[in-house]
Amino acid sequence: MTALKQRLLRILMLTLFGACAFLLPAQNIDIQSNDDKPLEERLVYTRQNTFNAAIHSQGFGAGFKIGKIKSINVTRNWEVGVVSLHSLKEIKTLNLSQYNSRPFVYGKLNSVYVIRFGYGEERRIFGKPYWGGIETRWTYEAGASLALAKPYYYYVVSYQPSSTGDGYIEIIEEQTFEQGVDILGKAAFIKGIGETKPSPGVHASLGLSFDIGKSRTRVQAINVDVKAEYFPLGVSIMDSERNKKVFVTFMLSYNWGSRFNNY
Repeated sequence: MTALKQRLLRILMLTLFGACAFLLPAQNIDIQSNDDKPLEERLVYTRQNTFNAAIHSQGFGAGFKIGKIKSINVTRNWEVGVVSLHSLKEIKTLNLSQYNSRPFVYGKLNSVYVIRFGYGEERRIFGKPYWGGIETRWTYEAGASLALAKPYYYYVVSYQPSSTGDGYIEIIEEQTFEQGVDILGKAAFIKGIGETKPSPGVHASLGLSFDIGKSRTRVQAINVDVKAEYFPLGVSIMDSERNKKVFVTFMLSYNWGSRFNNY
């Protein structure tokens, strides 16, 4: 019986070794099948440049990022962007008593646009599976802001007296918040550009990035961020909110671009 057990054990060992010898080449074939991908899908990249279009809780915007990929987990970005900044108290209205009137926001002092310069990082939380899917990263960014406040003008009906005593009506462009003034609508955008006033500030943001791109050379990501902004001199958008210093906004942006190497 002992000799028979030893013989059976030898047969079992030979069978296992034979199975391993058979399976290993098959596994190598599966691994090497990734080599069928184009060369650009197998390289390690060091640069990442992206554009973005965004909507936030107080306006719209667009921007550009120049990124340096430090490792598979960390990407550092230099960013520049421009966003519009509205007040939550803005309500568009229309003067129905006047023919061909234009929509306007009563009580608005300035149209505000903010230029942002910042530095930030993306850090990977969950990597993308080999079959594809979504890579999740948390992001942070901070930097300088410059708010540009352009006066908001209205078309106003002005009743002017004449030498004959009959008087006449004149349409003028002005900023007015007096009761009973007959407003026809918002004046042309170019009106007041020469009176634009800057207000410097700082900002910081924290958020999540979801990379949905199918290619390693292309960036397609949806970002969700919360941003806090502080202007020491204040920014006046509405007459009822003059020199407001702190703004907190929630932003949703779509980012697209490319990864590459500088050779």
